[in-house]
Amino acid sequence: MNSEIIKKIREFNRYYTVWLNVLNKGYLGTDFSWTESRVLFEIDLFQGINATELCEHLNMDKSHISRILAKFEKQGLLTRELILGSKGLKKLWLTEAGKREAQEIDQGGDKQILDKLKTMDDETCDKLCEAMVFIEKTLRDHDKKGIEK
Repeated sequence: MNSEIIKKIREFNRYYTVWLNVLNKGYLGTDFSWTESRVLFEIDLFQGINATELCEHLNMDKSHISRILAKFEKQGLLTRELILGSKGLKKLWLTEAGKREAQEIDQGGDKQILDKLKTMDDETCDKLCEAMVFIEKTLRDHDKKGIEK
């Protein structure tokens, strides 16, 4: 692998995380970090997911997820339901308060992107989206090949 390619990818990653403003404590004006926001959003998307599936889905450490889930439960944002015959696995469900927070994060994310791209012309925006689709497809295809080996 060419060191220049690695350098360019890392430069892009550093720029993009700053551009998305994910490094600040309160993501999108919420009381949650970016990681917490993402976990809450994923539970909203996949109601009934269990913690193990969530860890796999987000490629996150179990102890980190566990701390976040405990915080959400304490704040009244989620409940856990024991899966019968599962040796302790629990489904995760957002409460109404949790659903409202997840919707606020989702709407805030949409607004953030709209605000950042509002001065971009449609043709450039289309090209940007095509490049993003290409990046995602390329990485997903590469991941699949790695799994198949």
